[in-house]
Amino acid sequence: MGEHDKKPNQMAKQEHPTLGKLKKKLGQITLVTPPSFFQNQNRSFCLINLSKRDKDRFADELNTYFPNDDVTLYLWDDNNFSNIDPFSSDEDTEYEKYVENWKPNAKGRDYTWLLNASRAANTVIINMDYSSNQLKVWSGYILTMAKTYFINSNQDDCKSFAVLNRNNIDSVINLFPKIKKNIDSR
Repeated sequence: MGEHDKKPNQMAKQEHPTLGKLKKKLGQITLVTPPSFFQNQNRSFCLINLSKRDKDRFADELNTYFPNDDVTLYLWDDNNFSNIDPFSSDEDTEYEKYVENWKPNAKGRDYTWLLNASRAANTVIINMDYSSNQLKVWSGYILTMAKTYFINSNQDDCKSFAVLNRNNIDSVINLFPKIKKNIDSR
């Protein structure tokens, strides 16, 4: 019987790994979106209205700072701006068309889910630039949590939000060093 005639299980038994050390297991990400809900003891983040660019940066930073951690991500997208990056020159016409047809909020959004996700998460990141009027009302509560960080490009609005929360960040990249510093200081 030739080597190719053997069953796959017999071939596997004969193979020997050549690596001296096995690679460490990378962490798993559990993505939770409304209406589903899942809670565990993993490091968790509630991402609210992040742009596509910020989500990509968040993923890069997560891989840099917590590559081996299991993470739960609660994802809330109030108005689907995250599908398009408003600052990308490539998608300028697509973004303009999207803004033209944008409606402030889908009827029947379950803000209770968002509040529960914000409470359950270890860290909340909210982009106030893309928040609908309804979300701005709910964000009054979310911003009072010490674990909440917010992005806002309008300095006047930022000063107003600072009454509730001083954790203003310019971008997601600035967030992870702060989180790491807080974890190390415990």
